[in-house]
Amino acid sequence: MKTPAALCCCLLALATTAPAQTTVNDPLKYAYGANTGWLNFRPSAPDGVVVGEAFLSGNIYAANFGWISVGDGTPDNGHTYSNTSATDTGVNHNGTGTLTGYAYGANIGWVNFGWNAVVNDPNRPHFNLLTGQFTGYAYSANTGWINLAGNLTTDTLACPDTDADGMADAWEMQKFGNLPAAGVGTDRDKDGQSDAAEYVADTNPNDAGEYLRITTMWPDFANMQMTIQFRTARPTRRYRIQTSTTLSAGPGAWVTTGGDFLTDIFLNFRTQVVPIPAPAGPRRYFRVVAEKPL
Repeated sequence: MKTPAALCCCLLALATTAPAQTTVNDPLKYAYGANTGWLNFRPSAPDGVVVGEAFLSGNIYAANFGWISVGDGTPDNGHTYSNTSATDTGVNHNGTGTLTGYAYGANIGWVNFGWNAVVNDPNRPHFNLLTGQFTGYAYSANTGWINLAGNLTTDTLACPDTDADGMADAWEMQKFGNLPAAGVGTDRDKDGQSDAAEYVADTNPNDAGEYLRITTMWPDFANMQMTIQFRTARPTRRYRIQTSTTLSAGPGAWVTTGGDFLTDIFLNFRTQVVPIPAPAGPRRYFRVVAEKPL
């Protein structure tokens, strides 16, 4: 078996316009507080909470307190609620599953999702990017702690793409400041990766040195495993290593080895050890694939 060649790619999947429907699972739609009782994040499909890549929108309903808004889905800058004015408030999502900001109900007041800034504290409001399951607590000065864990899950992430260019609107606003600056097939930093491909990998489309690729590989034939180093790894994406005996792009040519994985923090280089499948030819090719979570 010859030294494997490396192929690095981003898996490009066009974003679709987010539906108005909630993303929250039914029946896993409840949070609970000792003083609030059950809070329903999916009182109905049109009215429930929509969990997005950059922020939340929609409503929670509590039998004891009525409606609680997590945001109207239109932050002033297009990607993050400022929470500094009555017209620009809501719950933000930093892309890694961590929530901050405020929800508001006329009968409950403010519900704080950003009270804890300690990284990796299990009490922070958070959801898992692989399973969608919520953990941690939100806090209301009027009613105390609200436990998000156990009965609350989002099935998907909403990624509105109103100009249908393969990039979510919120991401375009963060990276370019507007939607027309990038479009289908554009490559802002001229690094050979389209802006849409950089969106899928969540790399910086304004930095020619930042794009997803394998940089180093070394085999351990005794243990039938390959160590692969790639850059750039983001905690906002999930990854998989795929292998093939051909560079063909046909169905079934590329097979995932080792399963999907996340990275906890932003890494210039990520090292992953994966099994080497039994060879079916003189060469074996590897590639790293980035995908949006959920």
